[in-house]
Amino acid sequence: MTMREMSADDDPNIVAAADPPDVSDAVPTVSTAVTGGPFGERASSEMILDALSQVFDPEIGIDIVNLGLVYDTSLDDKGVLSVDMTLTSPYCPMGNIIQSQAHAVCAGLPGVSDVKVNLVWQPPWDPRTMASEEAQLELGIY
Repeated sequence: MTMREMSADDDPNIVAAADPPDVSDAVPTVSTAVTGGPFGERASSEMILDALSQVFDPEIGIDIVNLGLVYDTSLDDKGVLSVDMTLTSPYCPMGNIIQSQAHAVCAGLPGVSDVKVNLVWQPPWDPRTMASEEAQLELGIY
């Protein structure tokens, strides 16, 4: 009988060797939650804009990146992502929804521990100069 085949019932002085624990399903630690993973991945500017392009202005039907509503993004060393954006109008009735959606799509990005969506009004939004060519065509701006 090999040591592997023996059980604790056979000899109380023998403790069977346990297989190493499977860490593939390990719960993320605080450090991996903040840094985005075991290798410290951080969301790039492109990843952030890709995520924000999933948010559509419900009244216009065009995403906020192509509309030119996103003015700036920055991810600090603590994982706080700041998104400076505007709305098509200060009185936009969908403003809270757009802000909530922007927060939601960015919250899961690697290296992001918190998202701050800041509404800014300067410079005023102008689709003729800020929207992408595709958005301008959809809006009928030639």
